[in-house]
Amino acid sequence: MTLLSRLLMPHWPSIYGFALGLIAANLAGRIASNVWGEGTAVGDLVGVYTFGAMAAVAVAAGIWWGARRRRQEITGELLPIFVVATLFAVLVNPLIARVDYPTIDGIFSQTLIYFALLAVSGWVGFLIVMALGVDVYGRELKATQIAFEHKANPSRTAAAKA
Repeated sequence: MTLLSRLLMPHWPSIYGFALGLIAANLAGRIASNVWGEGTAVGDLVGVYTFGAMAAVAVAAGIWWGARRRRQEITGELLPIFVVATLFAVLVNPLIARVDYPTIDGIFSQTLIYFALLAVSGWVGFLIVMALGVDVYGRELKATQIAFEHKANPSRTAAAKA
């Protein structure tokens, strides 16, 4: 498998979409915070909504992958999204939004905070899918249970379908 074919896998557009959603939520928050002023009540409220928007996108990513992929594949696909989006939000978005660039300790603290926010939110999204029973493993277990019940008593399952 070549690098180009790996980059163009059928599910990669959704990966790029979630990464762009995370970056755009952070960028919009930084620009809005710059407009209304950091340290003011409105600027702080914008920061809270920005964190909420990033968390909502990460929860949606956890739900999206939880319903479509096996549990073992989710971490390997969401982790690079969260790392790239975190680094982009911390290192590049301040330059685009024309806000004060964070100091070295600010870069490290923001990186940890953003990554933890995204990882926990993605995990919450997956837990929502698991609780609803629409994850891939839950569907496989349900199909196995139905197959065993049908094998144990075919006439009962045929009567239940009618």
